[in-house]
Amino acid sequence: MRFLMLSRFLKRREIMLRNNLIVLLLAAAGLFSSCGSGNHYSLTGSLPARYDGCLVKLTPATFFFSEEKPSPVDSVKIKDGKFQFAGTVQEPTVYMLTIDGVDYKIPDMASIAVVIEPGDITMVYDTLGIMVSGTPVNERYMTTIGEAKRETVRQRQLLWQERDSVKRLPGSVENEIDNYYNLKSSAIFKENVIPASENFIREYAGTEIGEFFFFHCCGKDVYSKAFVDEVYPTIRPEIREQYEALIRARQEKQDYFVHSQKATNVGMPYREIVARTIDGKEIRLSDYVGKKQLILLDFWASWCIPCIQEVPLLKRLQEKYKDQGLQIVGVSVDSDREKWQGTLDKHQPAGIQISELKGWESVSRVDYGVQAIPFTVLIDASGKILARNPHGPLLEEIIEKYFSKK
Repeated sequence: MRFLMLSRFLKRREIMLRNNLIVLLLAAAGLFSSCGSGNHYSLTGSLPARYDGCLVKLTPATFFFSEEKPSPVDSVKIKDGKFQFAGTVQEPTVYMLTIDGVDYKIPDMASIAVVIEPGDITMVYDTLGIMVSGTPVNERYMTTIGEAKRETVRQRQLLWQERDSVKRLPGSVENEIDNYYNLKSSAIFKENVIPASENFIREYAGTEIGEFFFFHCCGKDVYSKAFVDEVYPTIRPEIREQYEALIRARQEKQDYFVHSQKATNVGMPYREIVARTIDGKEIRLSDYVGKKQLILLDFWASWCIPCIQEVPLLKRLQEKYKDQGLQIVGVSVDSDREKWQGTLDKHQPAGIQISELKGWESVSRVDYGVQAIPFTVLIDASGKILARNPHGPLLEEIIEKYFSKK
């Protein structure tokens, strides 16, 4: 009898323990479910329907000076003017939202910084740019930097209308007008965006959000000194070092560029150029200097309309003076081989045509201190620079005088 009672007691205890365990497991499951829900975010964007089919990518943001190039964590195509991302995030984190295939008619469409944080984030686009709402950091961003950018776009739209009206006035000089209105445009940015950026970044100083937008919004040398003195020390030392290394490298590059301009002044010796023709043959400038009476270097690119407009003149000069020893060497600063070849085929520019296919990073462009194209350099038979960047009638005059003395 005692054995039967003990057996029943143990059985009831086993059932009680099992039920308690089930309750605990259900409670734990509810807790985890609650945590997951608390960290959930959604990002919903609205665009004009003409952007349907464009691919939207969500990628962790990095500093522009960082060597790290993260891959997108998600992507989706725009459908019926909408796109959406959803997931979980532990703390507010900056991501870059990029849209492939847009025509850039809407400001800031190509690449947008957005803070992914728990909650429902809404992004709406119009002709002034982007509006973000729904979560605390994004709301604060919008009331500071976002609104400042929209106001900048609004003021610039009026400014460009005024500029275009002035250009239509009799006797207006286009370059002078452009320079004047570009300065006014820069002033609009400084008056609106810089103070707003400082306000937002100051609130998040010492966080990754503050760090990112410090470098993303404006340059360190653009902010007020008081703001930089206050906020820059709060940025992690390793981030500051990466940025300062970039600044040092840029300064060294600029110093070398200035040196190149001085080193290629009139009367200075030419500098070697090594590049290849469209069919891959290596050409050295030294193969022609001294063997030809006069070398005309022509720095140009397929995308440069003024460069193409000079092609007929250079053809005439080559034809007129080739028997006297004029050699034109076209140095393209293209980076796209197909576009370069297409322009060569279409316009048939004079002389030997070469390129490093490194675009604006071409060594030859830097070595000759070329700041804008078209750019010409004349090198005489002794290897000295005879003229730097003459064009049109002046170029013809210099070449004619040179050969008339021979």
